[in-house]
Amino acid sequence: MKKVFLGILLIALSFGTMSLTTSSENVTKASIEATNVVVGPTYTAPWLGICCESPLTAAERDIVKRGYPATTQYTINSTTSNTVTYTIF
Repeated sequence: MKKVFLGILLIALSFGTMSLTTSSENVTKASIEATNVVVGPTYTAPWLGICCESPLTAAERDIVKRGYPATTQYTINSTTSNTVTYTIF
């Protein structure tokens, strides 16, 4: 019985090691691909900063106002009490 248990344990550990090796290779590939991101212009949009309005709303409204499509991807860099600074990529 002990031999069977040890055999099953050995097989389970070997599968865990194989999956760990595979995922680390995928992480390396993903990080290499992520370095090819092109960063676009940085804009500052007016933001009311009231309790119910999100800075995301102000940035998205400014993106549409500048003529970009609504599906444009961006990152918010900073916010103040009345402005939102974001970068398009």
